[in-house]
Amino acid sequence: MIDLLKDIEIWFKGRPKWLQDAARRIIQNSEITIEDIKELTELCKAEAGIVVSTIKPLGIPAGSLTLNENNISLRLNSISNITGINALSPRKPLNFSAGPITIVYGQNGSGKSGYVRILKHACGSRKPGKLLSNVFNNANIKQSCTFNVTTEMSTKDIDWVPELGVLDELRPIELFDSDCANVYINDENEVTYEPWILSLFSQLTDACDKVGQSIKEDVAKQVSKKPKLPESYVTTVAGIWYEGLTYKTKDINMKCIWPDELEHKLIELRKRLSEVNPADKAKKLRKTKTSAETFNARLKSLKDNYSDEKCANLLSSKNDASIKRKAADEDVKKVFDGVPLEGVGTETWKLLWQSARNYSENVAYPGKAFPNTELNAKCVLCLQPLCEEAKQRLISFEEFVKGELQKKARNAEQKLKTMTDALVDIPTTEQLNLLMDSAGLLNDAERSQIKGFCEGFEKRKNTLINAKDKREISPLPSEEKIDFITIWITTIEQQASLLEEDAKGENRADLIKRLNELEAQKWLFQQKQSIDVEVQRLILVQNLKKAQGLTNTTQISSKKSSLSDVLISNEYLKRFSQELKALGASKIKVEMIKTRASKGRIYHQIGLKNCSKGVTSAEVLSEGEFRVVSLAGFLADVQGRSYSTPFVFDDPISSLDQDFEEATVNRIVKLCDIRQVIVFTHRLSMVALLEEAIKKVGLKYEVLCLRNENWGIGEPGDTPIFAKKPDKAFNSLLNERLAKAKKAFDEEGSEAYEIIAKGICSDFRILIERLIENDLLADVVQRFRRSINTMGKIHKLALINREDCQLFDDFMTKYSRYEHSQSYETPVELPEPDELKADIERIQTWTQEFNKRHAS
Repeated sequence: MIDLLKDIEIWFKGRPKWLQDAARRIIQNSEITIEDIKELTELCKAEAGIVVSTIKPLGIPAGSLTLNENNISLRLNSISNITGINALSPRKPLNFSAGPITIVYGQNGSGKSGYVRILKHACGSRKPGKLLSNVFNNANIKQSCTFNVTTEMSTKDIDWVPELGVLDELRPIELFDSDCANVYINDENEVTYEPWILSLFSQLTDACDKVGQSIKEDVAKQVSKKPKLPESYVTTVAGIWYEGLTYKTKDINMKCIWPDELEHKLIELRKRLSEVNPADKAKKLRKTKTSAETFNARLKSLKDNYSDEKCANLLSSKNDASIKRKAADEDVKKVFDGVPLEGVGTETWKLLWQSARNYSENVAYPGKAFPNTELNAKCVLCLQPLCEEAKQRLISFEEFVKGELQKKARNAEQKLKTMTDALVDIPTTEQLNLLMDSAGLLNDAERSQIKGFCEGFEKRKNTLINAKDKREISPLPSEEKIDFITIWITTIEQQASLLEEDAKGENRADLIKRLNELEAQKWLFQQKQSIDVEVQRLILVQNLKKAQGLTNTTQISSKKSSLSDVLISNEYLKRFSQELKALGASKIKVEMIKTRASKGRIYHQIGLKNCSKGVTSAEVLSEGEFRVVSLAGFLADVQGRSYSTPFVFDDPISSLDQDFEEATVNRIVKLCDIRQVIVFTHRLSMVALLEEAIKKVGLKYEVLCLRNENWGIGEPGDTPIFAKKPDKAFNSLLNERLAKAKKAFDEEGSEAYEIIAKGICSDFRILIERLIENDLLADVVQRFRRSINTMGKIHKLALINREDCQLFDDFMTKYSRYEHSQSYETPVELPEPDELKADIERIQTWTQEFNKRHAS
């Protein structure tokens, strides 16, 4: 056994940690409480990675497993305070004997079955049936009763209502009745006897079920809040992914994205599909594209026109013109210095000089060089003769006009003018708005960028014209600011091409599919938060199921089954055979068969021995055989326990023949050696057989009688006169009932007396019969008993004398008359109290004297 226990300890180390902790609690505390279940559930969840527990799971302490039966001790003392159950309404408690056996006798309708039903419900017996109220009483009375029990610890009352279900304190009580008989024959029956180590496995199974149920309820609470996928998205890539969400889903961020690019695509697709005439739209787009290209080219030409190189050239030309003009102006200054008139040398003056040349060469002095300074020549302007000074001045003026410096200056200035005129005009705001509208550039931000770009060139132009140095020129605007125009042109081209494809009408179905895919993708993006929540829920559910898996009882059942083969089954089958033999039924061809193990429980069934036709034992056995075989199964089951707890039998010999009856009674009495036994019966023969068997072994017992009173059934009364011991019975008649009768005789008269006296006479006659059977005839023969018992008794018959026989003959004759109807003419008068007293005392005296004969 030590090796077996070591193997079990090793086996437990391979089980889930929470289960090891549960086993430890059972070993140390003998039970699993509600609080234990809460903590074990937390440990199980922690082991599955659901929660972080502050409770540390502990394994089974080494060497703590021992085969130690629970020595439960229980005694049922009484049932009282019954309300609302069947028609039971007793005013007194049903007190059971302090001895090992109590016989509760009651005729049909006395309430016997009501007490049995109460016990079946409170003790957890098989097939307890429905616990009805009094169906003939419409009053709504709450069902309840009180049990008084004695355990190894104390004696206490336990109040019970059916809503409480089975009472743990009364669960050890074993009850056998016709329903229980059915269970053992027709149904699979779980073996109730278990060594402690197997009880540990049963309790662990219960703990697994409770923890598993708690986790199952947690799973049920995890209701999905995932939005329903629109029907149109079911076949999309996004929809398929969404419907396939699992606790393993990791790519949520990648799947639930919606960049601007996809939004643009969605908008364009919607536009394309909404376009009534895609061909016309394509033409318009191409026209817009042409305008955009022209506009883009014009803007980009600004860079060429205002490039650093061209600006440098213009500045160089400006500098050159300035230098040459300065040189020419200095030369003029030399020529015209001291001239008495202002404006000489100016452009106006030059025109005058040119007119003077034309007049001189063409009119005044044809063929002569201008100015004509020959002798007698006159000034063509003032027509005065030329003096030498005037001649020299005219010659200087002509040289100035025809001078090289002036020519160079004019050429440089002309070049500068040409370059300045060549500068491209920057579009005005009004022009830009028209150009941008024409190019389809409608985005405000983009339009602002274009205007800013042009304003940059306007500033560069203005600073260039006025600049003398390149550092004074504003920087060249970046062309990157308008790169979007090129992209826009490409986009327009793509849109136009797509619209031209759309115009053919061959790709519409594909467009609709692509649009649906995009819309599904956008919907997925919008549900990202819900998807995150759903995946977290699925992860939690998966972990809860993992925790549920840790409560699986398969391995526990398998282990217990293998252990039970060693510790239970063989012993159980052996006990069944022994019980059959003890009940005189060993010739009935039945056997106990192990059927299965489930959830840590072992099931057996009574079947026919060596029968291969698939016939059940219930179909073959007679009613009596059925009863005795089921009783053997019941006793084999419960006798395996070492508990000191009550056995309750409800008419155990119903349908049995004489042999089986006697064997059953002897077996029941034998049970009194180790258990409290309570027998409910409506058969006097059963009472007689039990009394005889009890007397043989000298046990203390009590016979209780249930009566149907006018206030209700189930009222416990005195022990029936036939069940009392003669001495007690005579004392009861003499001191209680006769005293009451005499009082009625003295105070109320004969009529009141006769009512009581007639019952006393009848019971006195019964007691005389009992004396004849038990004392005079030494219990050699008995009514309701087939056997004649002579051993140690028959010699007592020799003590009987003639006077004894005469005494009983007289009394039987005298008191039998009161049992029969009387003649109206010669009625038999009932004996008066004094006469009755004398007769009873005479019988008591005879009993004492006769017993002395036995002693001598």
